[in-house]
Amino acid sequence: MFNNMSLKTSFIIYTFVFLMIAFLFSLTSSGLCQYWQSSIINKYKEQFEDEIRVEGQIVVQGNPKFNDKVYFYTDNLHSFFSSQDEFIYNLLSFFNFFLVPIWFLICIITAGILFYKRKLKKPLGILDLAAAKIANNNLDFTVEYSKNDEMGKLCSTFEKMRLALKENNLEMWRQMDERKRLNAAFSHDLRTPLTVLKGQSDMLLKYVPDGEMTTKKIVFILHTMKTHITRLETFVDTMSNLQKLEDIDIQKTAITANDLISRLKESGEILRADKCLKFNDQSLTTAALKVDISVVMQVYENILSNAVRYAKNKISIELSSNEAFSITVSDDGNGFSKKDLNNATKPFYQSETNANTSHFGMGLNICKILCEKHGGYMKLSNNSNGATVKAVF
Repeated sequence: MFNNMSLKTSFIIYTFVFLMIAFLFSLTSSGLCQYWQSSIINKYKEQFEDEIRVEGQIVVQGNPKFNDKVYFYTDNLHSFFSSQDEFIYNLLSFFNFFLVPIWFLICIITAGILFYKRKLKKPLGILDLAAAKIANNNLDFTVEYSKNDEMGKLCSTFEKMRLALKENNLEMWRQMDERKRLNAAFSHDLRTPLTVLKGQSDMLLKYVPDGEMTTKKIVFILHTMKTHITRLETFVDTMSNLQKLEDIDIQKTAITANDLISRLKESGEILRADKCLKFNDQSLTTAALKVDISVVMQVYENILSNAVRYAKNKISIELSSNEAFSITVSDDGNGFSKKDLNNATKPFYQSETNANTSHFGMGLNICKILCEKHGGYMKLSNNSNGATVKAVF
């Protein structure tokens, strides 16, 4: 209970206890000094009292007399003290006077030292060490202090700050790592069209001036170069759109379930091509949903386009709002390979079974980024018939 007391209460208790100790020490030291002084006086009193004591009487306003005897002392016993006893007696008088403030001063200082050691030293050391580690960008530690006083709460707050900094740093490092992978993937995929363009341009420069190349061959080469130039333009647009995704601001607005279903079905009819599309909205609440409809539609259309590309005949779409609004798209294609499940959401990833070079493998990566921006996530899996992609907002 004492460990969990507030600093104010603890300080008052320390101060009160040690003031009482100082008071007791003062009484004890004063009593001892007076006792030793009385011992010295008694020693000389037994030896010289008869010499300096005179018996007499006191008369008050005339005749009345006291029945008891009155003694008068003609000299002070101190005059008979030896030099050593005189020194000791005076020293005891000095101690009797000055020990009282000294005891109080010692006890107050002791109270402060003990209060610091028991209530402040350890947490301040913990906070100082934690601050030094944070300054050195080391966040792999914990701030632990068991007491539940103000310093304990301060350490707990410091731990929350450390966790927040660590999460922010991890997110920043994740984004930097993602950017590095993105740039690496972009450079890798960019190398092929650039190599082709360089080779074709060298061929034109070598053979066209001398008339060694037919017009048909020249047109073929130019057509190939145009195809790769178009591919480069698409690459640049893709990178530009990806950069815009990082700066997108999520604006959640209320939309009724019926209105959302209507939009999804309308878009699905446009994208489904010759595939059979089945909607299941039984798990969708009738209450209004709060989402960024433009983000939801972009993710939905990307996932559905992928499903249309790989499905054999059927695509099923399940809508749910049990915990959060989610869209699950399943197809009856070949499903994801193990490698696909681990890498399909990475930028510029191309499945080994996909020979279509018009797509750069950015669709699922964009969907993943948008879902996370919206506060959700995206999950890839296989069902008994094919692939399943679940987007949670």
